[in-house]
Amino acid sequence: MDLRTFIAALVASLAWPLTALIGLLLVRKIIASLVPLVRTLKYSDIEVSFGREVTETRNAADAAAIKPVSETSRPQRWDDLIRLASVRPRSAIRNAWRHIEETLAREAKARNLQIADGVWSMPMVLGSILLNAGVISDAQYSLLNRLRRLVTEAERAPVDSLSADDAADFVTLALRLAESIGEGPGV
Repeated sequence: MDLRTFIAALVASLAWPLTALIGLLLVRKIIASLVPLVRTLKYSDIEVSFGREVTETRNAADAAAIKPVSETSRPQRWDDLIRLASVRPRSAIRNAWRHIEETLAREAKARNLQIADGVWSMPMVLGSILLNAGVISDAQYSLLNRLRRLVTEAERAPVDSLSADDAADFVTLALRLAESIGEGPGV
């Protein structure tokens, strides 16, 4: 191998790595500005996590024998929330949770439970009072707790990280729970 062949082989073997290195050096500012987006991609795991937790919560509701909302008795609210979930998933989740809060308050008032004024705005405390009074079952309270955690996760998730399907599943679970609360424990 003479000197010219050696130099030609060296240039040929270093051409692509040097081109890539020079290209990276030229666009390093652009790449640095994209780093926050890479962190945002990390948040896409929240969507996967949220979807997985919704599935686990649905399985827990099925195991607890909390019956699904029947096709014929679905309230208009369900249809409205499902449509909202396709456009604004976070708003649908928030409104479905609000429906649960209203159901808890309505059930506590119907049972004439002695509840302090401040508790009416605390759904988890209201749920535990209903649990202690025997109005809801442990399974219903557990589902209530899981749904509350999902609401918190959805509120903290990035804007575009919630899918419409996950929000629709959450709405269905929330309405299942709300319907079962009115039927009493052990549903």
